[in-house]
Amino acid sequence: MLLNEKSKRILSVIMHEQRVTIESLELMLPYSRRTIEYELERIQEWLVDCGLPDMHTDGATIQLTLTPELTERFEQAGLIWAEEERELLIVFFTLVNREFLSAFHFQQLLDVSKFTVQESLNGVKKSAAHFGLDFAYTRKSGYHVNGHPQTIALYLYRTIERLVTRSTKERLVSAVLADWETEYEELLHQLETYETVRQFRLVESHREKLAYFLLFGSRMALPTSTDEEDHVMAENTDDALRHHFSQMPHLWVTLDMLIKSGPKVEEEMDEATQQELASVMMDVIERFELLSCTFIIEREALCEKLVLHSKATMQRVYTGLEAPEELERYVMKEHKVLNVLVERSLEPFRQRLGKNVPATEVMYYTLHFAAHLHQQGQHLDEQMKAIVVCPSGISVSHMLDHILKNQFPEIVFLPPISQRDVEQYAPLVDLIFTTVPLARTIHELANVTLVPALPTRLEQIQLKRQIEQRFLKRGEHVTVQLDDVLQVVKKHATVTNERQLRQDLRALLYADTTQTVHQGGQPVLNELITRENIQVLDKVEDWQAAIRLAAKPLEANESIVTSYIDTMIDNVEEHGPYIVLMPDVAIPHARPEDGVRKLGMSVLKVGDPVVFPENKSVRLFFVLAAIDQTTHLKALAQLTELLGNEADLATLLSAQTSDDMLPVINKYSEEEQS
Repeated sequence: MLLNEKSKRILSVIMHEQRVTIESLELMLPYSRRTIEYELERIQEWLVDCGLPDMHTDGATIQLTLTPELTERFEQAGLIWAEEERELLIVFFTLVNREFLSAFHFQQLLDVSKFTVQESLNGVKKSAAHFGLDFAYTRKSGYHVNGHPQTIALYLYRTIERLVTRSTKERLVSAVLADWETEYEELLHQLETYETVRQFRLVESHREKLAYFLLFGSRMALPTSTDEEDHVMAENTDDALRHHFSQMPHLWVTLDMLIKSGPKVEEEMDEATQQELASVMMDVIERFELLSCTFIIEREALCEKLVLHSKATMQRVYTGLEAPEELERYVMKEHKVLNVLVERSLEPFRQRLGKNVPATEVMYYTLHFAAHLHQQGQHLDEQMKAIVVCPSGISVSHMLDHILKNQFPEIVFLPPISQRDVEQYAPLVDLIFTTVPLARTIHELANVTLVPALPTRLEQIQLKRQIEQRFLKRGEHVTVQLDDVLQVVKKHATVTNERQLRQDLRALLYADTTQTVHQGGQPVLNELITRENIQVLDKVEDWQAAIRLAAKPLEANESIVTSYIDTMIDNVEEHGPYIVLMPDVAIPHARPEDGVRKLGMSVLKVGDPVVFPENKSVRLFFVLAAIDQTTHLKALAQLTELLGNEADLATLLSAQTSDDMLPVINKYSEEEQS
């Protein structure tokens, strides 16, 4: 009986925790409950075959006694290579071998049938073709990867990106290279020395990828390039890089590009570029404030973070490299609406780049805005102390730190640390949250809990319950929002009418349906702009009167108090017509603390334009009363979509009654409207 990659990874977590629930395994691992239950049966059979103690199951809890014999057998356990692992082995084996290779050699390497080998070879052929490379067999040379040398080197790096995500990465490398561990450590040290000379520090995960790239790349025999441009590019690479890696000149160009464009913890930036980016990012922040009707507190602090991040973004965009995609799952579930507004706010940065900003890069900016909007101060006192260990880069680790702070406000969090520093800081804290398994010696210094790099809302709920029961000694009720219930339903069933299901769940969960916009998450546009909140008039005296009239429905239903209206007018007199979003359209608003009692939005359309300072004309007023920084964002994103459609905007501007406006508003009020 052999373990596959999934079962070995699950057993690794069980051995790490010793007592764990299936729900916790779902939280820590990217597998479904059904897959975990199936692999647990495989693990149990393996334990029996090896004469090791069984796992004990008490309800949903799994318990396994860790013994030296179990640890030894686990490390020596035979493994069935998964499909992707077979393809990785073929790529690495082909690139580092200069001898004739046939299907028979790969059959020996993988220990599988001829048919399975052929399937894997076809998979490699497709992946190579995606890079414009030819993975083919000839009677003279056997299997080889043919193409431009720099493209082959980049293909190696992209394959290594797939390698490092596997829990079996060391075993995979050992299947191709013998006695490689010492050389790998020397390459890591070589990279760190180069970092010191160039005065920056790569994030751990990127340094690891580069070390594997050098490990395999140093053994590659790339085809000799006759292109003069390639020789010029090699000569123009960094002098210090050529000195530090003089033994592998065939990798200089690709290595230089990967280092320059890769994520760094800290890096110097020339003063002119920093000042220019600071101006651009301040424009981005102001545009975000305008689009989101949100006031950013401590703008300079956020601007500084955005500037530092933008340097790496520019390098990736100019070199054609893509940012890691680990954020997509989290951002699109937790900050989808915010991501829409941030994407639109980045227009000044797009103009500076002269290129489009890739979707994954936009998500990084969304995380910076999300963290800043939800930032809460912490005071170091007698409370429980914790720290976050995450080697996936500074953006991801800080976002995880932000999520955990929001989940556990009673815990004081020290700044996130790297994996290499964990032994130094472990004695200072009670609890360590880590995205990667830590050495057992660390468990003797503090309580260690494995967490996903970017947990979703449901994963956060499970984690909150787990931590409160284990460490805070209480089972405080965690509010489950309507979207959480809907997510569970969609996980196990096909939903044919999501909108109706959402309405039925609201009616079931919330007795007072007038409060659903507060209890059920972010409301949609027509939940705020109702018939009673729309006014159509021929003309008004001036812009001050227009704001007062536009806000009248919100004052009447007690969403706001009179002082809120006065503040909106005072803000325009003090700061200018910043509320004029575009020709004919203004969105008057102020801070929640200026007089908002509950979330609301009202509309006034006037026939004759009202002129604001700086000669800006307006005929449509959307008054917003926001209760916080985020609850109104879904409706506001839908309003932004509406205003971006010239035909629908024209319909609103020509409306004679509220009934003329409602169909357009309803059109943009679907739950999944982006």
